[in-house]
This record gives sequence, structure tokens and C-alpha cells, in this order.
Amino acid sequence: MSYDDIPLDRRELMATTVGLFGTLGAVGGASAADLVEVNVGVRNDAGRSAAKRAAAEVKREFAFDALTIRVAPAAAANLENNPNVRYVEENGTMEAFEQTTPYGVDITEADLAIDDGDTGAGVDVAVIDTGIDAQHETLQANLGEGWAAVDAACTTNCGGGGPGGGGGNDIDECLADWDDDNDHGTHCAGTAAAADDGTGVLGVAPEATLHAVKVLACDGSGSFDDIAAGIEWSADQGHDVQSMSLGADTESSVVADALGYAADRGVVMVAAAGNSGPCTDCVGFPARDDRVIAVSATDESDALADFSSTGPEVDIAAPGVDTLSTVPRDEYAEFSGTSMACPHVSGAAAQVIADGTTERDAVRTALLDAAEDVGLDESEQGSGRLNVADALGGDDGGNAAPEIDDLAVSEVETDDGDAEFDASWAVSDADADLDAVELTLVDDTAGATEDTASESVSGDAASGTTRLVAAGDDGSGNGYTVELVATDTEGASATDTATVTETEDGGDGGDGETPPAVDEFVVTDDSNPNWSRHAVEWAVSDADGDLATVTSEQLTDGGSVADAVSSGASGGSASGVDDLESRRTSVTEIRLTVVDDAGNETVETRSV
Repeated sequence: MSYDDIPLDRRELMATTVGLFGTLGAVGGASAADLVEVNVGVRNDAGRSAAKRAAAEVKREFAFDALTIRVAPAAAANLENNPNVRYVEENGTMEAFEQTTPYGVDITEADLAIDDGDTGAGVDVAVIDTGIDAQHETLQANLGEGWAAVDAACTTNCGGGGPGGGGGNDIDECLADWDDDNDHGTHCAGTAAAADDGTGVLGVAPEATLHAVKVLACDGSGSFDDIAAGIEWSADQGHDVQSMSLGADTESSVVADALGYAADRGVVMVAAAGNSGPCTDCVGFPARDDRVIAVSATDESDALADFSSTGPEVDIAAPGVDTLSTVPRDEYAEFSGTSMACPHVSGAAAQVIADGTTERDAVRTALLDAAEDVGLDESEQGSGRLNVADALGGDDGGNAAPEIDDLAVSEVETDDGDAEFDASWAVSDADADLDAVELTLVDDTAGATEDTASESVSGDAASGTTRLVAAGDDGSGNGYTVELVATDTEGASATDTATVTETEDGGDGGDGETPPAVDEFVVTDDSNPNWSRHAVEWAVSDADGDLATVTSEQLTDGGSVADAVSSGASGGSASGVDDLESRRTSVTEIRLTVVDDAGNETVETRSV
């Protein structure tokens, strides 16, 4: 039979078949660049066979009903329409989850200290608690020796209900007597010193050595004598810091004796204030012992945790609400309590010791002096909320940058045809290592530098007045900017600017044409991670006696106004203090604008 003898409907079927096989043949001949890698889920053997026929390459066959193939895109699309195929998906990728920085590490600026190389290396931190997971992925590298009281030794049959009371975590195996059968101790250990290894969470002191001192059984409780014995054992090992997220309403003489024993050996002791809140004068023991740093709990917004105990014994506050940290085995969880706040401070103590401050009272002083006032009562926050970077001398790891406390520029009347200005300034440095003050006068219209001057300074504070000259310029209305750069001996610096407008008569005024002058412009920064807060203290004057308004503004890095306060003024002088506040806004400058009745305007800015 010739092709012409074949009925028309048979010819169409043959053409379709040839076309299909032609498509499949093209799969086999497609270049590697034309292929896609897909996972195909099949319903039966027919689906599996269809996927194999379509494939240029079978990469993997699974024991379940799926296979991975390399295939031309058109053939993959055909498979999606096959009733014997459940799905066709691109063979995508998954990535390892990056290490998480818990908000407590961020808000206390421990991450800034770590970024600057401060890690707590070489310092021993004893976690006196329910033990520490002996194999956790982000703790194991930092684990040192451990110890367990006989009655608190790890068990696998405590029953569920942890952490901290009512039952253990039902781990399958105790890897050591000091292994954690409750979760509480491991969680505290992770906050203090989880390793900076890209896994899990980041601790406050990621290279400190952790020692499990297991004095609490799987139900979260322990006897006074076991706790005293744990404190004693740790002190005998020469540990630098003891972290105690435990306590009782009543005092114990034997535990108090143990605290004295550890204090005599130079151990820095940190303890949770307790979870009896809301209450007053209810700090638990041992936190209320004056040899111990007592820690209350705050949340992510720096508000007092409603459960936190408070009282005159509170020394410092730290994050303790929904804090993310480690739990056995290779897991992570959010817990709340002053128990969670305590190890933030313990890790910070390790950082201070590693930075070179080793005497126990000096460590306490460094932590409390650097604490950030977050607006709570002293009985709630003590000296303030923990700031790790500042306890190490600033967020540059022990070299605080200078601060510019004042910069004001006024025009000087002369008869020599020059525009001359006096820049009065005041600078300070917390490390008392000021080195130099450099001033630059720039013509705003031409963008040219007219004059520079340098002043040598030293110590923790300096002030002065520096004359700057724009030679040959005595025209009125020309605007100038003075830039001040203060540096210290370590190279840290701070920069601020002030603007001034030249007048026709060199500042003598009296005819309504003289712009007002800014005599004082001091900004106090009281910001926290949630609020940008600044107090602006100002004094202004006008030679013509026609002051009109004074406006203080917060400016974001994009130049927009976050908050502003405007005050009416009159006569020849005025002064005041403006409070500026904006929620979660990145404020970079404070601008002060003075206007007189004639419309003359003077503007100065301060960087923050």
C-alpha cells in the first residue's frame, strides 16, 4: 500500500505521531544549555516511564514515586499535562539558615563589641543552673569542665514540663552528669556565650569558656547546700564570672557564706532579680546580696517586664522577654524571665574582664557606669539597661570618639576688606585623649575653601575661639560654612558644621539688615533603639533687636524633618530648651533656625 492509498484520518494520526516523536527526539539532541532540571512526581509506572522518555538525563530516582531529570522546557511542560504525573517542579535550592542575632545582643550593643573584636576570649563563665547541653552545635566549642551535685545529676526519666520547674525535657541520653535535663541552663548559657560560628544564635561573649555547674535538678529546683557547693566548686576552679539565674524569697546562710567565699577569690557574681512582679521591694536572694549584681528584665522596647522583681537592690536591667537562645539538642527557643536577663550581664562581665578590667568591683563599676538610662525608676532599672559596647569604652572597642559640645560662628567687624569670622567651639572625649581640632571655612556660593586652622588639644575637654578669614571678600549676603573636625590620639573623630551669612557692615548692624546670631547651640542625645530623643539648648541674639522665631528640627539622613519645635522670640536676645522626639527614626542632624522680623535668617546644624 502506498502513502496515497492510506485513508486521510490515518494520515493525520501518523503525522501527529511523527510530530510527537520528533519532539522527543529533539530532547535527546538538545544542548545542555537548553535543558532544565526538574523533579517529577508520578502516580504510577506509566508516569515514571513518561518522565524517563522525556528526559535527556535521569539524575536521580527515588524509592518513592518521584525522580529528578534534565529535560527540554517544552517536554517538561508536556509532562505537567500528563495524567500519570503528579507534579513537575524546578529543582531549586535551599540554604543553611544564617546565624541569628537575638534582639538582646543587638539592643545592648554586644554585637558592636563583637564586630570590633571583643569576644570574651580567655574568660571563664560558670553557669550555675540546670546544666548545659553537652553536645549543642553552637555551645560545644565553648564548653569547658562541668560539675554536678549528686542530687542534681542529669536524668532521662524526670518527665516533661521544663524549663525551670515542674519537670524536665525528657532528653534521650545524659552525656554527662552536668548535662541539661531541663532546658533552662542551656538557654542561659547560649545567651552568655553562644559561639560566633554562623550557626544558631550569637551570644554576648562568643569566645568565653562556659562551665556547667549543675545545682538544679531536672525539675528546676535545688537545695541550698547544693547551690553553695556549686558556688564553692566554681570559685576553686578560678572561674571569673558566676551566672546564677536562680533564687528564693528567703535568704540562706550557707549560700551567703559561699558568696563570700567566691567574692574573696575575686569572682564576679551576677544573679536574676526574680519573677515576682509586678511588685515593689521584692528582689530575691542571692540577687539582693550586695556582693552580687542584681539584674531586672526589660523587653525589646526597653519597658520593664511585668513579671520582673524590683527594689532598691536592682543594679542593672537587661533584655528578658521572649529572648531567643539554645536548648537541647541543637534546638532554639524563646523564654522569658529575669533568668534570661541575667546571662546578658554575665556575658558582658566576661567582655569587660577580657578587655583588661579584672578586679571584681571595677567590673561592676564598668557595667553600671555604662548602663543606658531608659526612663525607668531606679528600683526597676538600677543604673540603667545594659550597654556592652559602652562598658568597653564605646562602640569602637575601648576608644570612644570625641564629642563636639558646641560650635558657634559670628562675624567680626573689620575695615581691611576681608570677611572675618570667629568660631567658638568646645569638644570633649571620654577616654581623655583629645589630639587636635581642625576648622575649615568654605564659601557656600563658590564651594571654595577660604581658610583653615588647626588647634592642638589634649585631655578630656577643650574649648576656644578661632579666627577664620575670607580674604578680599567684604560683600554682604555671602554665606559660609565652618566645618569642625575633632580627633583623638587613636584616630577617632567627630565632625560638626555651622553656617553664617556675611553682613554689609561687618556685623555692626542696627538698621534691620543684620541677621540674627546663634550664641549657644548644644544638643544632648538621649536616644535609644526605639526613639530618637534630643534636647536642644539654645541662645540667640540680634543686633537690630527684632528677633522673631527660633526653630529646632530633627533631620533624617534623607533630609526630611522628623520632629520640630518652634518658639516665638522678640527683642535683642532669647534662650530656651527644645525637646525633640521621633519614633524609630534615623536622625542624623539637628538644625536650629533663627529668623528676625526683617526676614533675615541664620541656620546652624549639629551632627548626631
